[in-house]
Amino acid sequence: MRNRIGIKAALTFALAAVLLLAAFAAPAPASAGLLSTGTATECDPDTSQVFLAWGDDAYYRLAPGGSFDSGPSWSLGGGARVVTGNEPYKLVAGTRSLLLPAGSTATSPAMCFAYGDWHARFMVRNTGASTGRLEVDILVRSLLGLVSVLDGGTVKADGTWDPSPEISAFLTNLGGLTSLTKAVSFRLRSKGTGAQFQVDDVFLDPFRSR
Repeated sequence: MRNRIGIKAALTFALAAVLLLAAFAAPAPASAGLLSTGTATECDPDTSQVFLAWGDDAYYRLAPGGSFDSGPSWSLGGGARVVTGNEPYKLVAGTRSLLLPAGSTATSPAMCFAYGDWHARFMVRNTGASTGRLEVDILVRSLLGLVSVLDGGTVKADGTWDPSPEISAFLTNLGGLTSLTKAVSFRLRSKGTGAQFQVDDVFLDPFRSR
């Protein structure tokens, strides 16, 4: 009887392993995978040195909806909204930007990147209390559909439009599953009494070009 139970358990384990391997091997459409990579235009490899004027020679591409003038909409909450007014350097020609009052959030659509080699930057200015802070989360979806939230750091800004610091995170702390992750999303959170930030032109260097 014990031998029969052991054989049955072994067969069950082997079947589960085969199904898991099949899931890894099966081709997935562009909108499937560990985290949706969106449409082909959202994975466009065309890049340019948009922050070269600030000594950054990396090659970036615009994040989906990152100009807030066109493209996929971001998920907005807590009073976050798209307003009239573009950053003055016109990294992307447009007339709108994102306003983030205290307690609000904005989450980008998923965007493609090369595993382990990427960072993001955006134009930002502080239009609220000087003690306010803009926190950045990086959202990564696992094989099981669970979202891991990584700390992308805190952005400090003054009343002048300037590029943010480079935003990135070490995805290796999620284990081997991250090697199959093909996209990330960013969540911006305006924190602090009287905080208010204006954000525009969100860019991603998807391949760590320098």
